[in-house]
Amino acid sequence: MAQDYYNTLGVSKTATQDEIKRAYRKLAHEHHPDKNKGNEGKFKEINEAYQVLSDPNKRSQYDRFGSTGPNMGGSGFGGFNPQDFTSGFNVEFEDAFDIFSDIFGGGGVNTRTRARRERGVDLEMDLDLTFDEAVFGVEKELTLEKKDTCEKCQGSGAEPGSKINTCPKCHGQGQIKTQRRTIFGVMQSASTCDRCDGSGKIPERSCSECRGTGAKRRQKNLKIRIPAGVENGQRIRITNEGEVGYRGSNFGDLYLRLHVKPHPKFKREAENIYNELPISFYQAALGTEIETPTVDGNVKLKIPAGTQSGKVFRIKDKGAPRLNSSSRGDHFVTVHVVTPTKLTKKEKELFKKLAEETGESVEVEEGFWDKFKK
Repeated sequence: MAQDYYNTLGVSKTATQDEIKRAYRKLAHEHHPDKNKGNEGKFKEINEAYQVLSDPNKRSQYDRFGSTGPNMGGSGFGGFNPQDFTSGFNVEFEDAFDIFSDIFGGGGVNTRTRARRERGVDLEMDLDLTFDEAVFGVEKELTLEKKDTCEKCQGSGAEPGSKINTCPKCHGQGQIKTQRRTIFGVMQSASTCDRCDGSGKIPERSCSECRGTGAKRRQKNLKIRIPAGVENGQRIRITNEGEVGYRGSNFGDLYLRLHVKPHPKFKREAENIYNELPISFYQAALGTEIETPTVDGNVKLKIPAGTQSGKVFRIKDKGAPRLNSSSRGDHFVTVHVVTPTKLTKKEKELFKKLAEETGESVEVEEGFWDKFKK
């Protein structure tokens, strides 16, 4: 009975190409014959299924007729060559190379590992800012302990005055290449040289300060410029201020996670700033000009006569700067009319007289009070 290719790879008939590829890679690792619990028969089935399902034309024919025909796949697995991964088996060479690299210790994975080792570690730290520092920017002095370039050997790993020679084990290649016979033929693999740790060079005499690593842990003081307009929770990157890599190679980066302290008067949303301001009943009724605080100091705000409580006024260009821009947001003021609670006898008389003269009254719609009845 012919195998169900979807069942073989453990995917549904609606699986995407990425899902099929991930399933194939996982099963190929698991069942490869050269692994302890490998299964050659299962491995062949997995490759046969992937050969069909990874090709849109073959997959379409398989979905329609349950087969791919005599010239489109099948169980002809014998005589397989690793180079067939770019043709007959319709597998991207990069994916196949990664699989065999993981199984046999191939150069592809180790090359990337070496590249990662040549770059130092990224660091991250928290930084507290005041509200105004976040709005206008600030220069901060930081002290952090990190792996930095050895000052004695300047990162070379060699004792000053001694030579740096080509590694005799890998002959400067940084890798040791080996060949191994497998069911696929002769496979060549490469592993990082353990003598020079992949650098291809070794010092004649190792630095007595860093013992040949080119790096030394120490405290470093930094002056960091925080740009105007940053926000709470934002993370900014300071390039090349992380830890140094092996033997003076590239530095990692330093990431600062910002924590902005709240302001007692203002609230901020993006580039806009908000505050609330109480005004008296008389100011709201008659109109006035008052001062309101902003991040730039007090500014005058005109309150027109008849202003209602909750009215929002906009003051242009008095908000926070937009990050990496010369423009700024706006400042919004919400006024709240404060009704007097304690009136003098004279004030009460004046209010009564005012009410009589204006004849003002509040009309209540019919049925309004009914909802308050029990």
